[in-house]
This record gives sequence, C-alpha cells and structure tokens, in this order.
Amino acid sequence: MSLLLFWNTTHARDNLGIKYHINYLDALFIASSAFSDTGLTTITIGKVFNEFGQALIALSIVVGGIGIFTFKVYLFQSLLGFKSNIFSSQVSLTERGSNNLVETRKMIKVSISFLIIVTVVSSLIFTLLFYFNPSQYFDDAKALAPQSEKFNPYVTSEYNPYQNFTLSLRYGIFHAISSINNAGFDIMGDKSLQPFYKDYSLQVVTFIVFVIGGIGFPVIYDLWLKIISVNKNNSKHRLSLFTKFTLITYLITTIFGLALTVLFETSSKNPNTFWNQSEYGNVWNKLFAIYFQTKSTRSAGFSTVNYYNFTQPTIVCHAILMFIGFSPVSTAGGIRNTTIAVIFLSVLSTIRGGRNINAFKRQIGKETLIKAINVFSIAILIITVTTLLTYSTIPATAKTIQGDEFPMTFTLFEICSAFGNSGLTTGLTSSVKTVGKLTLILIMIIGQFGIPQTIKIWGKTKSTPEQYRYIYEDVSIG
Repeated sequence: MSLLLFWNTTHARDNLGIKYHINYLDALFIASSAFSDTGLTTITIGKVFNEFGQALIALSIVVGGIGIFTFKVYLFQSLLGFKSNIFSSQVSLTERGSNNLVETRKMIKVSISFLIIVTVVSSLIFTLLFYFNPSQYFDDAKALAPQSEKFNPYVTSEYNPYQNFTLSLRYGIFHAISSINNAGFDIMGDKSLQPFYKDYSLQVVTFIVFVIGGIGFPVIYDLWLKIISVNKNNSKHRLSLFTKFTLITYLITTIFGLALTVLFETSSKNPNTFWNQSEYGNVWNKLFAIYFQTKSTRSAGFSTVNYYNFTQPTIVCHAILMFIGFSPVSTAGGIRNTTIAVIFLSVLSTIRGGRNINAFKRQIGKETLIKAINVFSIAILIITVTTLLTYSTIPATAKTIQGDEFPMTFTLFEICSAFGNSGLTTGLTSSVKTVGKLTLILIMIIGQFGIPQTIKIWGKTKSTPEQYRYIYEDVSIG
C-alpha cells in the first residue's frame, strides 16, 4: 500500500497545478497511520494526494478497522457460505478477541453488517451537511496569512464543499469511513474540522458515528442480542460484564476528562489560551468545543480547536485519555478502558480492605488483574522510552508557532496519540525526522494490535512446562 501511495503522490498535482513529491518514508508513515486507524500525518492529505490516493487511504482505513481475516470471514463465510481453513478461523478469533468460533462468526456478521449500514447512512448525511451548511472559515486571504497562536481555523476556498455536490460527496464518504473507523483522517485541508468549528450538526453526527465505531464488535453484538430479546418479549439476555465495563468506563473517563479540561482552561490567566480568546465565541461555543475534543481523544482524532491554544495541563490530560483509549476489540488503541477499570477496582478494593475485585455482582479473577497490571506497566515503559527518544531526536529547526522549541509535553501528546490510535496533534509530527517517524510508526502498530496481541505475535508462542515449583515466600512491598 505504501508503494502505491508513493507512486501515486509523486505524480499528483493540486488545483493550482503544483506537483508534489514525497519520499517513501512519508508514504510508509501515511500507510501505517491509515492501516492502524490513527490519523497522524506528516503531510496534508487533501493537498498532496489525488482522488486515487485518497481512495487508497480510505481502503487502508477500512481494512485496518475491520481486520483482514475478519473481513474474509464476513465476505466468504457469512455472506457466500464458503468454508474457512483453520488458520483464517484462528486469526479471526484473535482479531475479535473471542474463543468461540461459531459465536465469533455470528458476531462478525451482525457487527460488520451494522457498521456498513451506519457508514452508508452517515455518508449520505455528511454529504448533505457539507453541501448545504456554509462556513465562514474558507477564506484565501486569511488562510494564506502568516500563522499565529491566535484563533485561526481558516483554509483556502478550494476546500469549501458548500454548493459543490461532487466535493461534498467525496468529503461525505471519506469522512464517514474515517469516523466509523475512528481514523481521524480528513481531506478538508490541514486543520481537521476546525473550518467547521460552529457547525454543530456536523460535529454531533461525527461523534455519534465514531462512538458507534469505537465501542467494538462484542458490545455491538451484545446490544443487538439485548434488543432482539426485548422485541421477542424475552428479557433473559443480560448484558455481559465486558459491555457494562466498556460503556460505564467510557462515560466516567469522559466526564472526568471534560471536568478537568474545563477546570484547566477556565483557570488559565494566559490571554493566548483557548478559553481567553474571544474569537472562539461565547461560553457555549467553548464548552461544546471542549466536549467534542474530550470525546475525540478516545480514538477519533478529529479536532475543532488548535491544540496549540490549549493549556499544558489540558494537553497532558488529553494525552492520558488517549493513553487509556476506548474499547478492546475495536478500532481504538491504548491500553483500553477495561484495563484501567480493573486496576481502579483493585485499588478501590484495597482501600476498602477487601480481598476480591467485584463489579456488577461478578467477581473478577486475579489473573485478569495481573494481565491488566502487566499491560499498564509495559505501556508506561513504552510511552516513557519512546517519548524520551523522540524528544531527543527533534531537529533544532523544528519550532512552534511562536518560534520556541517544542516542549516535552507536546512530544508526550504525539506519542500517546499514536499509541491510542487517535491522530490528534500539536503540530509536532510534521516536524520529526527519520527516527521520530519510525518510532511513531512502531507505536501506531503496537497501539492497533494492543499490548497482549503484540506479545502474542512477537513473543514466545509456546509456554515452557513447569517441571518443578519453588518454595512459596512473600516479600514486603510499598
């Protein structure tokens, strides 16, 4: 895919006839970002790639979001009725995180069918919104003016889809695919959704679609079974602990992230920060922007605010949210919210003096806690090492809008964005060189697979049988 993007781009011209060239590493970076449903880019997709290149990126997003073998199971077995080999079946189990082959096939059929319907419907809605909703932020003069740290969502008028059906349709389809797969890519310039800062209908539909895509196949299937049982006047089906964990943890972390962001922004005394810039509108405009950004950190990667205008505590807070991620067995990255939920319940149980971890009248096993702690610890180690490595290799010529050197919090934010497959950026990604790009590619892939699956793929496949056990003895900790 990266070779196709590389070939396509070296022959691409924009509307002004300017020919663009990128190197193979940039093409590899875009392909990796698309396949991992991340959204980080080193170049402007809408400007550099033509329609064919954008279609390749959209295809990579779909394949990465669904999973190659999962899509094969859906197409050839669920729809066409073909038999599968053992390898394909086992890999689809790994991709979808299940142990039951028959139930996995049902889950794949229901979930992908539902996501296809959502994609088609949302493509139509997005197309209509782009076509009929005018935006005041498509202005050539303001877009080409020198960049500043102030409110500046302007892009050139060549990207304006208003009353342009062909462009609106292309935007609508691409944005639907990117949203449902939580990819964060866009082809509307170099400022994500900032030109649509006050287009609340577009933003509402966007976060509804990326939440649906981010909750994961098991949750979609579980909710479908619940709806079926209710329609049949049979309420025997109970939502699984996984579904409850996913939805409750997502709600709680979003509320905490929203509250902290509002606190950090409203308490800022810097006149150049987001809350203190009158250009961002009234209190309602700013609160909605914070709400959208908080939800977008969970893996979506769309931005209506320039992160350079947020305070440093907000940037760290959103980095933590991206580090946590969203649901397992979904397009989201990070350590996943169920991991942090298990660790939190264990801490809460310890504070209360309990011995067991309980949730929703169910007891969570110690092995699950050990796995959660291992995932958390390995992820912290990876984030720490790669942040330090990337920060140390930032070229001296890389500067912020003010001309200052990028702070380490920006580097942490980019690394967490790659690990959480979010795609939000402070502008640092486009400035990193070879080592930084290779590091981000590695982190994006690990984030897409997840720590357990990465270990399963690259680690030792067979466990060594224990011939003997040592004498048990505890040690003091803390």
